[in-house]
Amino acid sequence: MVEDGAVTLADSSGRALSRAHPLTMFGLDALIAGAARLRPMRLAAADASTGAAIDHAELDRRVAAFRADLRSFDLQPGERIILFAAPTSATLIALIGIISAGLEPVTAPLGLSIGALAAGARAVAAAALIAPASIGGESLEELVFGVAAQAPSIRLIGSLDGTIDGAVDFGPRSRSENDSSASTRAAPGKKVLVGALDQYGAPHFHEQAGLVSSGLGLIAKAHVNGSAPLLSLVSPGSIGGLVAGPLAALLSGAALHFLAPFDGADFLATLDALGPLRLVAPRAAMADLDAAGLLTSGALLACVAVHRAGEDEPAFEPSHPYSCPIIEIGADGALRAPPRPAAGRAAY
Repeated sequence: MVEDGAVTLADSSGRALSRAHPLTMFGLDALIAGAARLRPMRLAAADASTGAAIDHAELDRRVAAFRADLRSFDLQPGERIILFAAPTSATLIALIGIISAGLEPVTAPLGLSIGALAAGARAVAAAALIAPASIGGESLEELVFGVAAQAPSIRLIGSLDGTIDGAVDFGPRSRSENDSSASTRAAPGKKVLVGALDQYGAPHFHEQAGLVSSGLGLIAKAHVNGSAPLLSLVSPGSIGGLVAGPLAALLSGAALHFLAPFDGADFLATLDALGPLRLVAPRAAMADLDAAGLLTSGALLACVAVHRAGEDEPAFEPSHPYSCPIIEIGADGALRAPPRPAAGRAAY
């Protein structure tokens, strides 16, 4: 994390893994490309609310197309792009496409005010702002242009899905990356940083090696693997959401499903459709999951509880000792110490 200008890894275990594991040598875009070669036809990401799904080969192709689109604009290597991050596969494609183009993504969780978002954009001198056109049927056009009006460095506005008047359409298309001459331009060899805005709009930057380290630590702790899917209710707009969802899925081979916007009936239907799975959910939702009996129903093999930025509550303790294992992760991607397990409670 960047603190007062210094770049550090999330925690001591992350630093140890960074030295020891060869995967930390690769950027996130290289991991996407590697997964496309190793398991091209296996499901990579799906949006449960729409039923749209893409395999690893298609994910890699869409990342390449997004990269080619970005390179067709006057954006210089290392410039920063604010990405409004919803829990969708479109956000994942945009995030990796930005990295692949040699630009630095700065993710913004949904729910921040125009003032906080604009302050973050000014702090990083953002050259561009990319967002979904709407979330849950609610247009983000006013929010997008409100931020751009207060951040004079922004010279490009893009839409991920749908129309924002005056914005570039970065939605998926049928063409391949090779249709663009910009696709032949090589990205810089230096791995870019990945940034995220906190609840006040202040930016924090992370090395990609540290993120991969955190992902490896999480999948080991939560026993994430390709035998069961991951269902994420959390936006990759925070580093914790990125590590617990997309990175954990990519590193483990598990299929990643997003559900946004959250709807109780859709959530239960998704649990039934996917079978036993590992859930990525906000820590604030754990009490509701517990009260609904979902931690003991057998539908969840484990639950990764992601803290919001600034959230400092003690570790969650379920009401029943036989609840599924719960792993907590901070907004910065660092694993949090669990409560002392009660007698008979499953624990890793």
